[in-house]
Amino acid sequence: MMQWLNELWFLTLEAAPWLLLGLVIAALIKAFSDRLAIARYLSGESTGAVVRASLIGAPLPLCSCGVVPAVLGLRSAGAGNAPSMAFLVATPETGPDSISVSYGLLGPVYAIARPIAAIIGAIATGLVSGRFGGTTPAAGTVSSDASGDSCCSGETSTSCCESTPAQASEGCCETKPDETSGDCCGSEAPAVPRTGERLAHGFNYAFGQVLIDIVPWMVFGLAIAATAVVLIPEGFFDQPWGIVGSYLLMAVIGVPMYVCATASTPIAAGLLVAGMSPGAALVFLLAGPATNIGTLGILRQHFGTRRIGLYLASVIASALIAGITLDLLWRQFDWALPESAPAGHAMAGDWLAMGALTVLVIATLSAYWRRHRKNQTPEEGACGCSEDRDGSQ
Repeated sequence: MMQWLNELWFLTLEAAPWLLLGLVIAALIKAFSDRLAIARYLSGESTGAVVRASLIGAPLPLCSCGVVPAVLGLRSAGAGNAPSMAFLVATPETGPDSISVSYGLLGPVYAIARPIAAIIGAIATGLVSGRFGGTTPAAGTVSSDASGDSCCSGETSTSCCESTPAQASEGCCETKPDETSGDCCGSEAPAVPRTGERLAHGFNYAFGQVLIDIVPWMVFGLAIAATAVVLIPEGFFDQPWGIVGSYLLMAVIGVPMYVCATASTPIAAGLLVAGMSPGAALVFLLAGPATNIGTLGILRQHFGTRRIGLYLASVIASALIAGITLDLLWRQFDWALPESAPAGHAMAGDWLAMGALTVLVIATLSAYWRRHRKNQTPEEGACGCSEDRDGSQ
């Protein structure tokens, strides 16, 4: 038990500074991103739109559940089906927080290979979907706006000023035509938020909703990693079945499992210490965050069974190819895991790690307290319409 607690403590110290850095970057991205502008870049079914969707989605701080309302909102705003599929893969597989934690726990090779593999896999998924996906139901009114970035939340956020009327609404958000501009849904264009307001919104989001979404799964991932280090015997993955079997095992475990990109990183670190090949760990890092059973039903309703089947097949195939490629390169160039990986425990007494962990703990407690207060006293707008969950403009 003491060995497990020690491993958990050291892993937590390793991850804390990089998670904090990733959240800061996520806040800046949130502060200065524009959903409608993104949707314009993703219109059509061209290869260029698929590539743009992959590049735009990769740095966004959304998990496999949070990306669903985002991609449905983008699709309702005019994004094509193929770019939407690419966005659906690239966004949860990587992000600023997961890249930072990857660098800290797994080293620079993973910090580079992971986003590259995610982008290439997303492009492949989008192209396959566009070529073989057939026809899908027309994009109609979606249940979640792209700004509803909650991770694994079934709640929907409905703006009273949406461009398409909601089917069931009340107050000033009623669907009946109303030409008056005296309420909050008037025709006047909203004032462009100042830089300070954008930054405040971005940091409130990153150290609020994103942190709340990440923390439970990050704790879970760290616990699993510590367990793997303690329980899996050295040389376990060196068996004859180990290399090929570990690829398939990671894909089978990762696809139905919900684990965000950041939380999957310490799990992969623990598996590497236990002897798993770097490529097999990469399979898990790609397949795990990209999919989960809970969201497939929603996606099937909007994109059709064939396209979602192609999406799953492409995610698995691209993850396996990326894993095999990484193992080949790893042996070719004789790369090594960083000394600061879990076995090294190099940062145990580092004041920077302790300071970052303290900031994260305080920010987490504050975020949960704010959510509790908000649930106790729901905020409403001037005419009864509540602002969306993350407060996006």
